[in-house]
Amino acid sequence: MQIERAIAPRTAGLLAIAATALVALPAAAQGAPSDVRDLVGARAAGGESELQARGYVSTGGQRGDDRKWTYWWNGSRSVCLSVSTMQGRFDAITATPAADCGQGDYRPPRMSYGDASGGDYSEHIALVCYGEGHRMTSQLKSGYEWDRDKKRYVPSSGVELTNEDFDTSVMIEIDGDEGRIKPAKSMLPILHSDSDGGWYRISNLRISRDFIRGEFKLNGANRPKITIDRRAGRISLDGLTSFNGTCDPLDGDRKF
Repeated sequence: MQIERAIAPRTAGLLAIAATALVALPAAAQGAPSDVRDLVGARAAGGESELQARGYVSTGGQRGDDRKWTYWWNGSRSVCLSVSTMQGRFDAITATPAADCGQGDYRPPRMSYGDASGGDYSEHIALVCYGEGHRMTSQLKSGYEWDRDKKRYVPSSGVELTNEDFDTSVMIEIDGDEGRIKPAKSMLPILHSDSDGGWYRISNLRISRDFIRGEFKLNGANRPKITIDRRAGRISLDGLTSFNGTCDPLDGDRKF
């Protein structure tokens, strides 16, 4: 009994160290730009004041089912932030395209346009979609494990695959029977296919009055399927990387 009592505090101490070693910064804080990372988890009122003090100006926002998104522009750094707020606190802060903050005229750089006055008109749709999702990611875990040969706890470490949640946006461009999608960098898996400046071609594109469907390739095993409900303005990506959100048009002169 005396031996057991002597071992117990030591074992408890080792387990406490192991628990401490497994604690990591929340994924939302890790993905935030370095100058605002400390504001993740802050109360919204104080966080907004702090953003203003750091040179950011609010440019608008929108509300979802359980959270709201606001967009903040820093002119001196040319940085646009998307801030997700839940239950009165900043839940996530991510860098997002300048167009989300209303900066500059949006012009797709490489896709063509038909002429509505002639006979070669093809429908053009340009969307930015805000929402939430998850992806597969790897995380280094360290702690202690029981070594049966040595009959004591020893340090251990390894890489573990986990699901990482995020708040972010995607951009969609469709011109006739061609389409492409630009996921935010936070959505990309560690191994991903080459892109054209961040844009991925949408294959098997199908457009109807009420729905837009297709898929794109992030890597050999990850080919998210795209479904856009044109009636509700909702988008979903279904794959190893998944996403659900609400879409707004990037063309300022009309709704899609």
